[in-house]
Amino acid sequence: MTSDSLLFKDDWSACRRMFTAWWHGEVADHWALGIQSPRNTPLSVAEPPPAPPKERERWLDIEGNLARAEALFAQRFYGGAWHPYLAADLGPCLLAVLLGASPNFGPDTVWYEPLSADPAQVQLRFDPDSPYWQWTETAVQRFRQAAQGRFSLAIPGLVEGLDILAALFGTQTLLTYLLDCPQEIHRLLDELDEIYFQVYDLLYEMVRDESGGHTLSHFSVWAPGRATVTQCDFSCMISGDMFAEFVVPHLERQCARLDYSMYHLDGPDAIRHLEYLVNVPDLTAIEWTPGAGNPYAADPAWWDSVWRPIYTAGKSAHCWAVPGNQIEPFLREFGQEGTLVTTGCDNEAEAQRLLETSTNWGA
Repeated sequence: MTSDSLLFKDDWSACRRMFTAWWHGEVADHWALGIQSPRNTPLSVAEPPPAPPKERERWLDIEGNLARAEALFAQRFYGGAWHPYLAADLGPCLLAVLLGASPNFGPDTVWYEPLSADPAQVQLRFDPDSPYWQWTETAVQRFRQAAQGRFSLAIPGLVEGLDILAALFGTQTLLTYLLDCPQEIHRLLDELDEIYFQVYDLLYEMVRDESGGHTLSHFSVWAPGRATVTQCDFSCMISGDMFAEFVVPHLERQCARLDYSMYHLDGPDAIRHLEYLVNVPDLTAIEWTPGAGNPYAADPAWWDSVWRPIYTAGKSAHCWAVPGNQIEPFLREFGQEGTLVTTGCDNEAEAQRLLETSTNWGA
């Protein structure tokens, strides 16, 4: 599935070099700037069928979702370090579904009905006969067949740790369990560490290209080996001491079993845990999502509290959805090495112009 170009991404080889250099804190050809815009001349693909009226049917519509994704790819220009990819997603937390949480399918995401169970009585096990795992395998294999020479494949968003337990038990309930029965939470987190890689290893073998690379779902990042996005959105509700106890050891184990890893830092209340994240030795990169209503990720408001600790620790930085006028100041402050910025332009000519003019920013 590896080639120098894809139907929907002509400069695929150069794109992969950008990402590989970025993971290593370096620059290849052009620093890692990803731009998406409307394509001047849309490519010709088959007309997709209309989406099913019911949300559950739409999420599980393998052929329809494939066709609708390709119709979108045909309309978009992917410049620099941005590329088309497809994942067999069942919402943001696939592991929760595979472990028994009932999915509620919405227009844009999936919510999960928590279990009503005493954690002391819960034994987490991955069941390969689960209907949702069977759907995932079928969807990934179909997407792999279609991806040849056309687009990249991503491992669906698995998520791990406390975020999965929050989906399984409910956020408020899990908060009480951390205080009332921490030993059971530690046990379940240990079980999750192994289940995560049971599922990850199966999926990686299904989506990897000939070079061993694949895309990280939701963030349009390609990696040249075993990689994942890790996170703990639940951490916004716990102290630094709890983060050190319940999150850091599992994050360290997870990152140690991968070639590359990127942490999704989400929201101002998560910033207090950055001091722990930058000291995880095998964590390669950190992405920052400020949250609705806050300044964009590259805004100077975040330079000292978020980005400077990341760069000082030698981690690569993913600055997502940045307005065009904030890119140059950010590059001049932090440099090109280990910097990945994504943005959008109104048209392909503007996107090409930004790629050319930004070549030496921060060099």
